[in-house]
Amino acid sequence: MWRRSCRLLARFALVSFHDMSVFRTDFVMSLLHNLVYQGIFLIFWKSVLAFTASRLGGWTFPELAVLTSFTLVSAAVAQWFVGLQQLSSKILDGDLDKYLCKPVSPLLALLGESVNALVSFQQLVSAGLLLTAVCLYYRVPLTLGGVAAGLAILALGCATILLIRGCVALSAFWLGDVSRISGLFEISGDFERYPINLFPGWLQGTLTWIVPVGLISTWPVLAFLGKGGPPWAWLAVGAALVLFWSLLFGEIWRRALRRYESFGG
Repeated sequence: MWRRSCRLLARFALVSFHDMSVFRTDFVMSLLHNLVYQGIFLIFWKSVLAFTASRLGGWTFPELAVLTSFTLVSAAVAQWFVGLQQLSSKILDGDLDKYLCKPVSPLLALLGESVNALVSFQQLVSAGLLLTAVCLYYRVPLTLGGVAAGLAILALGCATILLIRGCVALSAFWLGDVSRISGLFEISGDFERYPINLFPGWLQGTLTWIVPVGLISTWPVLAFLGKGGPPWAWLAVGAALVLFWSLLFGEIWRRALRRYESFGG
């Protein structure tokens, strides 16, 4: 079952890649667009640091540049799960039947149908180019353990964010239109571009436990750079959040299907 589902997802990704890569010039221009867009934030940090003695709460320009590249990685991961953002509208429009009648996981079919494989690849390449250039030019000291811990925390953070989005989308079975709630969540995601350890304690806690954007930006970057103490605490936090939201998402999904079937879906 899972092997067939994974082959289907890979097929969806391949179709998406071929569909969006017909125009080769557009592929190159998309890379440039990502680099220019991230470059705007680098100019912003450079301008801010010009008035703060080259440091901002302990953050130097190369470290802030690494933070900027990490946000592009999280955006690339999200391109594989665009279906979660569309789930609430499909619920309201009654489009779930076509996924429930397929011989694969309905969630996997829904996600696979909306995969933006090429966009994800473009963003990953842009992030890799930016990260490599910053680390080489500024000679950022890295260790294998720090890099592995940073990427692991980033993966856990991305999984947590996606599961929360899924739970919000599934609440449409009971609440109806949840686009406003999703919109508030999207707005809070803008905090990932800034070091959240510069904010007041209550806001740091909110951005770590309730809307954990810190786990896809600040905390994985600190672990990646070998700063902020041992990374095991943040790995444990990320694993705990993924476990909690996975269990909650699974329970909401089961209850949602029972509710859908009870209405003759």
